[in-house]
Amino acid sequence: MHVEDATNTISESDYGTHTLVVYEDLEKLREFYSCYIKKRVEERNELIQLAPFYETDDSVRKSLSKGPTSIDIEKWEKIEKSLMIVDSLKKYSDNDSPESDYSFNKNLVKYAKTNGKAGVSILTDTGAFPYKHRIQELVNYELSLPSKYDIDLKRVCLFHKKDFNRLSEEQKQKLLNHHPIVIKI
Repeated sequence: MHVEDATNTISESDYGTHTLVVYEDLEKLREFYSCYIKKRVEERNELIQLAPFYETDDSVRKSLSKGPTSIDIEKWEKIEKSLMIVDSLKKYSDNDSPESDYSFNKNLVKYAKTNGKAGVSILTDTGAFPYKHRIQELVNYELSLPSKYDIDLKRVCLFHKKDFNRLSEEQKQKLLNHHPIVIKI
């Protein structure tokens, strides 16, 4: 799927959506998150949490501030408080549990609503799990998350193609069946 089509598909989906995106390379990923974030913060007044793995926070900020889908990082991150960039490796520490994740998500939505936002999108790269040799834990973790959230949240699970291909066919099928929207870019 083209990046713009993927962005529109997820953007136009209802809150509660849990999406799986398999991306070919960092160039495609950057194009996707830049387009999605611009659309959601500027047009939809949403809070975005982006948790990259194969990039540093600074390289993400650089990608977001350049090109045709650039945004004013200072404005959206510091002033409007519509953008949070967190390291995926730190976010998914060995202690993380689905319960703590859901509690965090509920609190993040509450925070967003208190600040006049329409809702929250979480874009998170799952690369930390394969990096730490926790592939089965990744599958278990994903399957323990709701297929549909009951809060104003969209969750986008980002898999690098090489990480996704490390899964067994059975694991892949379970993840594909669990996510209502599956997109390859």
